[in-house]
Amino acid sequence: MAAPAAPGLTSSVRKKPCPTSTSTNRSRHFAALSRASLSLSEPAKYAKLTLGLWIGFAIPSLLGYPDAAVSLAGSTMLTLALGSSISAARSYFYKRVLSNVVAMPLGTLLIWLTAPNLWLGALLLPVVIFSIVGIRPSLFQMTSVTVPMTLVLYTGEHIPLLEQRLIGVVLGMLLGFIIQQVAFPPDHGYWANTLVNDGNEQSTDTLAQLAAGKLDRAQIKPAAATLRALSTNLKQAHLLLKTDIEQAWVSPHLKRNRARLPLFACYQEAFDSLVNFLETIDTFHDQFAALDAPWREAFLARLARLVAAHRQLAEAADLRVERPPLPMPPLHMEELRHLIEDLPASSVFTSVYPGHLTGYGILLCRLSELHTA
Repeated sequence: MAAPAAPGLTSSVRKKPCPTSTSTNRSRHFAALSRASLSLSEPAKYAKLTLGLWIGFAIPSLLGYPDAAVSLAGSTMLTLALGSSISAARSYFYKRVLSNVVAMPLGTLLIWLTAPNLWLGALLLPVVIFSIVGIRPSLFQMTSVTVPMTLVLYTGEHIPLLEQRLIGVVLGMLLGFIIQQVAFPPDHGYWANTLVNDGNEQSTDTLAQLAAGKLDRAQIKPAAATLRALSTNLKQAHLLLKTDIEQAWVSPHLKRNRARLPLFACYQEAFDSLVNFLETIDTFHDQFAALDAPWREAFLARLARLVAAHRQLAEAADLRVERPPLPMPPLHMEELRHLIEDLPASSVFTSVYPGHLTGYGILLCRLSELHTA
């Protein structure tokens, strides 16, 4: 599954480059694919956490602050472990830093003012801190507020420990965010492209069997469940990519997939629509089998036509192989209208299935426009 967006591939084909430049483009294409695949892998996660530990421990140690090394390394790794995307890492960075910057100094000041009566400080501490957090709770990370609140009960009279905590949190979180941005930044566009390929393969294979009358009823429910999971994951990948792209500075791999955001959203809608269609076929399987044979054959023939168009779109969506753009849309709204109008509804069930066919066809028409734009 390749990460580069369709426009880049389209331009390389339209210009008809010489064999040497084509070979170079293909090499770059697969190099980008490898980097994109690595960015979401477990080894990449382990590599980033290892870098966080090494760099976070080394910087304060080399600068003469060994006491802050463990805290800084821990905060760096925490950012990388909990930030599943660039936007998540940045959000966690802001919330955890603000939580510590508010809770630690104010908590320390409160412990000073109530010293030596630690019980009084412990009683007032949650009232003061949570009153401030309650003003804008969305700006704080609750786990990052409660930890320093308990720490100040011990560090309240030890300023060096307070300094180490704040330095470790602020600089460690910043370092973790920088590593997340620079070292193997997660490529959710690659993930979305992979899910589009898998979803297209699953849906077209299942519907082709249905249109040919070879789909067993026992296969329908598992196929719908698989497609639902793919659709859910695609929705999440699309959201993560969209959120990351809204950052002030984004990595080049995110920009490559910016143009495919509408495509990902439309494919996700198409997969959702097909899940509903398959669930209807499964729920009313006996009623569908009992329909008038000529009508059912006509319906399946029209379904086969839509599946054929879907397969053309699936080839265009698959960036693992460089292809020219589609010369024309595989399906037009006018053709879809004729397909549905020629399928008369004479009963409740014969009116249900054309509705699913229409919804599927409309989304294919939209995808046809996106792939030929």
